Formats: sequence, structure tokens, C-alpha cells
Amino acid sequence: MRIALSVLLMLLAAACTGPVRSYGVYESKAANTAEQVASSLATARLTVQAVSKGNVFGRTAAQTLAQAADDASSAQGTFEAIQPPGQRSDRLRDQLEELLDPAVSTLEDLRTAARRGDVDGLRQAGRPLPHLSSELDDFAEAHR
Repeated sequence: MRIALSVLLMLLAAACTGPVRSYGVYESKAANTAEQVASSLATARLTVQAVSKGNVFGRTAAQTLAQAADDASSAQGTFEAIQPPGQRSDRLRDQLEELLDPAVSTLEDLRTAARRGDVDGLRQAGRPLPHLSSELDDFAEAHR
């Protein structure tokens, strides 16, 4: 519950964004977005592990994964709504989008598997989570 509340507060803060006039500010927003999506991936990873061990009921897993997917998609949408201030920012945006697209897609696949009660599908869809999280963490660290 605390994780979900923290993610919600971060998303609300990110949604209150004004125009970005410098690369540094844009880079900071990109790093924050990467962190937000990485947080959603971490939530999903813990949920998949708990389901695999039989420690979470189907409805709870489905709700948790649906929220993680929604949060990641919202963070991506908020970032995409920001106009890059220059060509350097365009390149940064492209780099981040290459990381966000598969992350959000994976979370959506997990949501679908959870809603279907497909534990094997959930495990399979969750395989890229560590790699995706690592890439987003590296991006965030490089652009703080």
C-alpha cells in the first residue's frame, strides 16, 4: 500500500509540469520518469515472485499488476507530453522511449496473464523484468 501511495504521489507531482526550457531540466524529468517506471517494474517483480510461491491470491495479484501497468503508462504519457527543448533532448527522449516501450508492454502482458489466472504465463511474461529494471535504473543514474 505504501509503495502504491508513493508511486501515486510521484505521478501526481510529475503531472504538474510546466514548459521545459533547458536540457538539464528535461534530463531530470527523463531520469524521474525512468525511476517511476522502474518502481512499477519492481512492484511487478515482487508480485510475480509472490504468485510463484503461492503467497498471493489471484485477485490481489491482478489488481497490483494492473496498478503497476497503469502507473508506468501514466508516467510514460506524462513524459511524452513534455516538449523537448532541443535536438539533444530529442535524442534523450528517443533513448528513454526505447526503454519505456518494452517495460510498459511487459507490464501490460503481466496484467493480462494475472487477470486470466495464468501462473505459467505470468512467470514467462515476468522473465524480462530484471533486465528492464536494470536498464531503467542505469538510465536514471546516468541522467541525474
